[in-house]
Amino acid sequence: MRMIKKTRAPRSFQQYIRAENATFEDMDKVVKDDLRESLINEQEGVCAYCQQTLKVEKVKIEHYCEQSICNGEDGMEDKRLDYSNLLAVCLGVGGKPTIQHCDTYKANFDKDSGLPIKVNPQLKPHINTISYSSTGLIRSSNKNYDEEMNKFLNLNTRYLKDLRKRKWSKILRIGTDKKGKLNKNKLRKVIEEELEMTEGKFKFSFPGLSEYMLKKFC
Repeated sequence: MRMIKKTRAPRSFQQYIRAENATFEDMDKVVKDDLRESLINEQEGVCAYCQQTLKVEKVKIEHYCEQSICNGEDGMEDKRLDYSNLLAVCLGVGGKPTIQHCDTYKANFDKDSGLPIKVNPQLKPHINTISYSSTGLIRSSNKNYDEEMNKFLNLNTRYLKDLRKRKWSKILRIGTDKKGKLNKNKLRKVIEEELEMTEGKFKFSFPGLSEYMLKKFC
């Protein structure tokens, strides 16, 4: 995960939710497309959970607090059409055999098994607890957040760990001089290249890992 700074909801979505009996399921395609584009843009083109780069045709709109939970019943606030509760996520499958992660994996759980999650990519104090390692592991210094990232989001599935491990290794390999020592100038350059953006979106997956390495080694 990395910090997400929420922006204003698209105008078409704001107009839609003011309509009588508006529901997420019945939302017009044009409105949903605007919504999806807005979420992708504010997340700078990466999944809210695993940080893989997003393709518009392979993006799900995720309810951070599930529609079945934050539905206005049993004392819960109704967040089904709350823009602050919406995120853009990947399809949540990868590897051979297919392994679920992110929202697709979270859908296997419910209120009785511990949802909604507490770790929130919109809160800087939460993001500040997150770190990475050379093995591709993502973790949080907060025990509860760390458990949620594994139990509900499966962010350390082997598929994702291997991708992050390869990225970490590549950055250090290029940033090492002929004597086997880290060259901070070379390292900074390769990390900055990994953080390049096109039209406000990251070109490469896992920018949070790159940002962490920049801070750790440079």
